[in-house]
Amino acid sequence: MIVRAKVVVTMDGPPIENGAVVIVGERITDVGKFSELRKAHSTDEVVDLGERGLLPGLINAHCHLDYTRLRGKIPRQKSFTDWIRAINAEKATLSPQDYVASINEGFVEAKRFGTTTIANLTAFPELVARIQAPIRTWWFAELIEIADALGTGAARAFYRISKFVSALRRNCGPRRYFAHDPFG
Repeated sequence: MIVRAKVVVTMDGPPIENGAVVIVGERITDVGKFSELRKAHSTDEVVDLGERGLLPGLINAHCHLDYTRLRGKIPRQKSFTDWIRAINAEKATLSPQDYVASINEGFVEAKRFGTTTIANLTAFPELVARIQAPIRTWWFAELIEIADALGTGAARAFYRISKFVSALRRNCGPRRYFAHDPFG
């Protein structure tokens, strides 16, 4: 298939006027001027985007799709710690089904705006097995909890990450796991 657009923007080089991309399967195999690609590739399928521009997919390198449904529900707080407490209180009102719906709604929104890859920090990693991600997704376990004096928050976090890794191994094939701690 050849997809033609008024302008094609690549990751290297200037924008290509009257440009196109050649897609074979799910991969872009060639990029260039439409007239040149049309001659070089034999295909009957041409999608003409008209006057639109064609850009590489966007990458959201840090998001929390779990919280899509919490937008606008948490008032501004005086400190980061207060904000964490407020979000934890709001999170407690949601069911696992609410979180799955929130993640799916977040995917729809991201895809609508051109995002093709997401690095998602999930508060409930055990739910990942229930999600059919419509775009390329890297899953990270969010382990923010307000721990009590006995440190049971850390124990809960360790238990949850163990369940997350087990679920990924069973349901998502090979993965790499990364730590994320901007506060350490």
